[in-house]
Amino acid sequence: MKVKTLTKQVANILGVPFSTRGFRETVAYITERIENGQKTHVVTANPEIVMLARADRAFQSIVEQAHVVPDGIGIVYAAKWTNQPIRERVTGVELLEALMAEANERQWGVYLLGAKPDVISLAAQKLAARYPNARIVGYRDGYFREEDEERIVQEIAEARPELLFVALGAPRQDQWMVKYRDRLNASLMMGVGGSFDVISGKVKRAPEIWQKLHLEWFYRLASQPSRWKRQLAIPRFVWTVLKEKWSSRS
Repeated sequence: MKVKTLTKQVANILGVPFSTRGFRETVAYITERIENGQKTHVVTANPEIVMLARADRAFQSIVEQAHVVPDGIGIVYAAKWTNQPIRERVTGVELLEALMAEANERQWGVYLLGAKPDVISLAAQKLAARYPNARIVGYRDGYFREEDEERIVQEIAEARPELLFVALGAPRQDQWMVKYRDRLNASLMMGVGGSFDVISGKVKRAPEIWQKLHLEWFYRLASQPSRWKRQLAIPRFVWTVLKEKWSSRS
């Protein structure tokens, strides 16, 4: 069944063009593009990604050309503070699972790249078991050297996956995909950060009550204290959004 075409909807948060589509609309939009043979680069952006883009013009350019979804409650709040219509989060791990469900229904090919060797292997096994009609056409851990990249690109290009999920950390994962975009033969390229760690079971996602309270970021910090430097982006993001809001009013 053909998915109804959806018009482009964008909210600008500190220079990053976020899609204002809800979760189900996003899945429908991406699915339609894949079915129509249109290539799509999805960036799942939270406040940390926004601040990275703000500090790096080259990365900002990459983000501006991608389909950016609001992976982070801070983005939803920032949209509310600035009167922009972002209604809900579109988290990377949930979007990955939803697209895998589409792959299961449509027998799409899927390639997984990134994370530690044991993590990616286990994630591939679990996804194959959960979505048996989706074709896992290949997977590779993220611990490769620059001289290995040509072989990896060729392997992905020959597999011609509809879905390419890359977990190399930001901004490297998006830089890598854009570098080889024209050769990868993938309909969808999407950076998925730590999603493979969650899918493999190596990292536990916050309990549902924490998610509903919008405290998933705090749960992750408590579970992984080494993330504290990265989490400093959150107060900097909030301050920058509010400062720009106040400046625009004055």
